[in-house]
Amino acid sequence: MQLKGRVNKKCPRCGNECLLTQVECDECGLVFSKIEKATNKEGKRRLLRGEKDLVIYVKKCPIDVKKWKLILITIFAGLFGTHYFYVGRWKWGLSILLYFFAVLFMGVVFNAYFLTIWEGTFFSVFGPLTGIYTIIWLNDIRKVCFNRFKIPVSIISLSEEEEYQKQKEDKKKQKEKLKELKKKKSEFKKISD
Repeated sequence: MQLKGRVNKKCPRCGNECLLTQVECDECGLVFSKIEKATNKEGKRRLLRGEKDLVIYVKKCPIDVKKWKLILITIFAGLFGTHYFYVGRWKWGLSILLYFFAVLFMGVVFNAYFLTIWEGTFFSVFGPLTGIYTIIWLNDIRKVCFNRFKIPVSIISLSEEEEYQKQKEDKKKQKEKLKELKKKKSEFKKISD
């Protein structure tokens, strides 16, 4: 029930109606401020690992996805499903790509053959297929432009962030050790020469 004068928002994880001023969702406990730090890159990784329960689909572009780039990709290469591949929704991208090749195959390869056999029936089948395909593409452009396109993101937990920082520090130490070894090697070469 939506009360007059109150503005509600939906939780991206569970779909629960929450007040605009709420800090976290009543149902699933998602802290809304963490969504702004969520990244598409981490969402892609988790989808590849099969951790779908840790992925949230948001409509606002995360920090690592540029909206202008997504709009251009959708307009100029959206017929191939590249905008889905760009954000990590590979199943949708693959289905759009396969649909494109099916329409292309039907239109190019069977065009002459079916025109002679079916006469007008070919266009009654091929026309709606290309029309549906075009409507899907135009709808995706609309969704991207008006923030209705769902982008998978994932929130990094504190333990994962600590582990990530530790890995960065370990890499930094390894680079420093490697520099020291190279320096000692060059000094040893100077002495041996």
